[in-house]
Amino acid sequence: MSERDPDLGDSEPDFAELRWRLHRLIPGGAHTYSRGDDQYPAVAPPVLERGRGAYVWDTHGNRYLDYGMALRAVTLGYAHPAVNAAAVAEIEKGVNLTRASTTELRAAELVCETVPTADMVKFAKNGSNVTTAAVKVARAYTGRRYVCVPRQHPFFSFDDWFIGTTPVKRGVAIEQAAATLLFDYNDIDSLRQLFEAHPGQIAAVMLEPATHVTPLREDRNGGTFGEGYDAAPRLERNFLHAVQDLARAKGALFILDEMITGFRWRIDGAQAYFGVEPDLSTFGKAMANGFSLAALVGRREVMEVGAIDKPGMERTFLLSTTHGGEMPPLGAFIEATRVNREEGVSEHLWSYGKRLRGVFEET
Repeated sequence: MSERDPDLGDSEPDFAELRWRLHRLIPGGAHTYSRGDDQYPAVAPPVLERGRGAYVWDTHGNRYLDYGMALRAVTLGYAHPAVNAAAVAEIEKGVNLTRASTTELRAAELVCETVPTADMVKFAKNGSNVTTAAVKVARAYTGRRYVCVPRQHPFFSFDDWFIGTTPVKRGVAIEQAAATLLFDYNDIDSLRQLFEAHPGQIAAVMLEPATHVTPLREDRNGGTFGEGYDAAPRLERNFLHAVQDLARAKGALFILDEMITGFRWRIDGAQAYFGVEPDLSTFGKAMANGFSLAALVGRREVMEVGAIDKPGMERTFLLSTTHGGEMPPLGAFIEATRVNREEGVSEHLWSYGKRLRGVFEET
């Protein structure tokens, strides 16, 4: 959906020229492959100029209603004034200080107050950092090698342990990918077979709680049944509970990647929606309404493998990034969470989605 901004002239470069300039300077034409030309129709604008609310504008002044919303990172609308003001206030405080900041502490407290399974948190700048950190924590905590992920889930990390399991594996250290095992989402038997094939060697099971497919109900024999494409996912015992129980029974960690569902499905995550209790969880995208922020959270006993205040304990180099405690995104997160809670943003997303689906079904 687009319309022309009448205030702009016709002097802007055409899309072909912009596309050529992008690919000449940036491998893939964008700094995120999901923003690349191969992900969109040929007629889509290769470059956007700005965004506000639910709309974006291209370099020719055409306005589009954006259902992508920065790859699901924006839930309150582009350039939300209160969130932007909170980020600017943190810029005025110095952006990134030599030691941990009070903003960092407040953000950590807020995460642990909001997410029911979060006793501790480590911040980073993107999802790949925290999912890879979750794998490292799981291996350090359990002393085991293997990690299991669903083959149907498209992306967990740009690091070798995951990308090496995909067709795009050029340049990957295959020995790292060899420690990642694939099972089928909504098929608990496929996961059970991995545990049987690698007894006492699986450190963790990591999965998204739901994508376009939702977890199926669990039957009396521990299997699952149903279609798995419900507009309103089932809340009774389902595939997620079966995975959680199996992982715990086998001594492995249960990890939920809430990069997309977190702070969108519910403010306390899809884990609260479905009633599961992961040992570790990863968040990002919608946390700070587009500002660069991700988080690894989990049980204290597990997260403390990355602590430095435990004399005599072997150290695990968990996450250490120069910009992990950068204050503007953390300030944006604090404000975005307030807006989400006070204005019922997650509830609105469910309501809007239901109405939109109804329109498509009627059409």
